[in-house]
Amino acid sequence: MSKRYNWKRNRISILIIVSTLISFSFLIARVDLYRNISDNWKLMYDVYKKIMTNYSDQIDPQKLAVAGIEGMLSELDPYTVYLERDDRQNLDMLTKGQYGGVGIQLGMRDDSLTVIAPMDDTPAQRSGILPGDRIVGIDGESTKDMNLEMAAKKIRGKRGTTVILSIVRYSEKDPHDFELTRAIIKIQDVPYFGMVTENIGYIRLTRFSRNSYTEIRRAFISLIEQEANEIIIDLRGNPGGLLDASIRILDMVIDKGEVLLSTKGRVSESNREFLSQSDPIVDSSISLAILIDGGSASASEIVAGAIQDLDRGVVIGTKSFGKGLVQTVYPLDRDRSLKMTTAKYYIPSGRLIQRPGYIKEGIILNEVDEDSLFSTHSGRKVMANGGIFPDIELTLEKIPPLTRECWRRGLFFKFASIYIQNNDVSLPVKIDSTVLSDFREFLLNKDISLNLPGEKQFSLLAESLDSVSVENLLVRHSLDQLESYFEEKKTNQFDVEQEWLIIGLEREVSSMLGGISARIESSFDDDKFILKAVEILSDQVTYLNTLNLSDL
Repeated sequence: MSKRYNWKRNRISILIIVSTLISFSFLIARVDLYRNISDNWKLMYDVYKKIMTNYSDQIDPQKLAVAGIEGMLSELDPYTVYLERDDRQNLDMLTKGQYGGVGIQLGMRDDSLTVIAPMDDTPAQRSGILPGDRIVGIDGESTKDMNLEMAAKKIRGKRGTTVILSIVRYSEKDPHDFELTRAIIKIQDVPYFGMVTENIGYIRLTRFSRNSYTEIRRAFISLIEQEANEIIIDLRGNPGGLLDASIRILDMVIDKGEVLLSTKGRVSESNREFLSQSDPIVDSSISLAILIDGGSASASEIVAGAIQDLDRGVVIGTKSFGKGLVQTVYPLDRDRSLKMTTAKYYIPSGRLIQRPGYIKEGIILNEVDEDSLFSTHSGRKVMANGGIFPDIELTLEKIPPLTRECWRRGLFFKFASIYIQNNDVSLPVKIDSTVLSDFREFLLNKDISLNLPGEKQFSLLAESLDSVSVENLLVRHSLDQLESYFEEKKTNQFDVEQEWLIIGLEREVSSMLGGISARIESSFDDDKFILKAVEILSDQVTYLNTLNLSDL
């Protein structure tokens, strides 16, 4: 027998032994897992049984069981939830694109119920609710112990009924109550597409559903027929939706054969790789700009991240939300199911979209730190620290107090209704000095309470010095001067915020005359995100340099 034959036989034997050892190790691991499950299930069962048989009062067995399930799930991420019949029906209602509510997309940030984004042309948007607002109460009930499904269920309801949301805004401590009247929320994935300039097209995509592919394909074809050389895809406030929709949309702009996304989980069914399957409708000769903000989540981040990683377009705006977890719904019986996180999204560079801290510390065994620095196809460095970091970052301006109060109380909307009824108005809307004067008079009757920067601190100081000011005239005089300063500032605040007020009026009057399309078109000359995209796309040298493609 030759040495070569012996070597081959020994190699085969070694492979068999190694394979057997791996299989045996895997089997041992599975046995240990099932033993742990059995031991801990017995512990849970014993506690449940003791409560049901020995507790001083008779307990509802189903409610106690559900409380145990929800308590267990509360240790996991906010997207893993237990669903009963009503919850499942509400989810079905949402997938059909119509439900009774106020038009808010919800998420969890730092264990707080947070507005990802108000939806276009809804009660929430008209009332001035903003991405990042924290909802601390619903109809007077604290949201501290509510998960996403519980909160959504309380906010949704029959058209015409009201719900009061207590909201704390960024950089503020005290909540404001927003009373919203529920409406039928009809969700259109692409509420608008058209030409911003002679050469630049624009598409607004609000979510990813079964209709998204058809709607955005129609938009692409229309813009190309109008000879668009560049296209802006606006994903601001888009909370995501169906994974398949994001892949099919990417397939229309990315060259065939490129890896678009991968998902990784503990079981083999969760490990998938998605490639572009066909030649793109929008070929590489058409430049792309993707607009994102803190309300862009999940499928929005898949699209923006893949386009960024593959250097297919420029991403403009602010850092996205950071949701990169895949959920699977497991039916438990006819009426109940478990929606559970089963995998994570990874975009082409290998980046994980999910922001850290999505699960309680210490509950994960053998936790592995994810890398934070990656490279695009052209070698640009990109970060992975929860969400997509834009190529061109913009700073969001803080809405000043009078404008914020007008949005919060729906005063732009109310004035626009009266103004349109009493005047002959047409598109495009232009707010002149006469309209501004009428709006000023309108506000004088609304008893608007403004909190200017520093005013709250002054009130606390004045209160603490009240007894001193009675005896000390200098202190009294100083307090009076400060009080006069704030009153004078409030009197002049309308003039200070004139540009903001004009924008608010233009948006609402345009929306009433021409719907969401007119509202979006009214933003083309003052929306800093869109203006920046137009600037970059109009200068191909800057565009290519941003993508590091000028020398390729």
